[in-house]
Amino acid sequence: MLIREAKTPPSSPAPRKAHTMKSPNALLNLMGSVESFIARQPIFDRRLQVYGYEILYRAAFQDQEAHFHDGDEASVSVIQNLFFTMGTELFAGGRKAFVNFTENLLLQEAPYLLPKEWAVIEILESVKPTPAVHKACRRLKDSGYLLALDDVIVLTDSHCGLLDLVDIVKVDFQETSPAAQERIARDLHSRVPHLLAEKTETREEFYKGLEAGYTLFQGYFFSRPVIIQRKDVPVFKFNALKLIAELNRPDLDMESLHNVIKRDPALVYKLLRYINSAFFGLRHRVTSIRHALALLGEREIRKWAILSVFSRLTTKQPNELLKLSLTRARFLELLADLMGMGAQKDQLFLMGIFSVMDTLLSRPLDEALEELPLDEAIKAALLGSMNPQRVLYEIVLGYEQAKWDTLSRIGSELHLDPSALTARYLQAVEWTERVFRVQ
Repeated sequence: MLIREAKTPPSSPAPRKAHTMKSPNALLNLMGSVESFIARQPIFDRRLQVYGYEILYRAAFQDQEAHFHDGDEASVSVIQNLFFTMGTELFAGGRKAFVNFTENLLLQEAPYLLPKEWAVIEILESVKPTPAVHKACRRLKDSGYLLALDDVIVLTDSHCGLLDLVDIVKVDFQETSPAAQERIARDLHSRVPHLLAEKTETREEFYKGLEAGYTLFQGYFFSRPVIIQRKDVPVFKFNALKLIAELNRPDLDMESLHNVIKRDPALVYKLLRYINSAFFGLRHRVTSIRHALALLGEREIRKWAILSVFSRLTTKQPNELLKLSLTRARFLELLADLMGMGAQKDQLFLMGIFSVMDTLLSRPLDEALEELPLDEAIKAALLGSMNPQRVLYEIVLGYEQAKWDTLSRIGSELHLDPSALTARYLQAVEWTERVFRVQ
């Protein structure tokens, strides 16, 4: 079998080097034959810094696993394509990567396919803690791997043998009561280094987890708005939004850009500091907004806006929210040609950027979108109306939240190649990671 041929002896795991993609189009070529859905979900620490990502995957269509010997081999195929060919820097951003393993994969030593430096071996809830499983986990632990126990709802005697080996226990916050969450935290406080609150969907659940003693959190609570009614938009945020909107018009109007920037001292400071940095190596200092815009040109202006301006909006939010919006924006832009909507690329990019405005501004999304220069179809799509733009947005959310059934349905209805969708998602992730590396 594929697993037996590829495994590395636990006693001397071979070093592996992550590969860096040479061009964005390399992803499209690479994934051309991989008909799998792949997504990542962030895992935060108590300070809302990203600790790692859980890697989720499934064959694009339920009957596709028939092409493999079994479902486990299909999983290994995805792991090999994702991690060995593309490298960890692309998809996990250099952080920990949580990967699910079944009992069969554990016993066949498939985890040794992954480098211990960044892999977290996640033991599925369906794995029975037999003596053979316990032995396999002990060997992984002794080899330096981190182990996580998935989807704990209630502690049972069967967990006891593994609790002394695992580093992380994941507790499903949607399937447990607050009392049970607190009880598990008390029972495991001194036995397990990290308790992870899984499926944390609201800020309230996050704060309750903090209070109970959980140290890691997984879910989309960070992207949910905490609405403060009638809250005015701060001037600096409003100007930043206007600037981004101006920069994404088909034809840049330098005079309009000038007028937006000059109203905000912080924008003026950032622009002049950027143009006068050692990166450009200009002989004479630039002191004029118009002169700076003329020297930068469209491409550099857009880059400056994304790196320096939009990040101002997320100063009180985790960086992952900015990553989320940029990944959405780039993914929507890449989907445009696939769906015959190439003329709407700029607006679709803005759609992704502004999809988190409710969280950034602490206002209902309909209010946050009122004064933004978006096409009415884009606004309607963000607010839930079904139209072509919303279909693309549903694809984006499908990858983001691992809604595999939704993706299969949309792909089937629109005759979309799953490998083409996945390639564009991965390309969007890579683009976002590259943007953050140059900040």
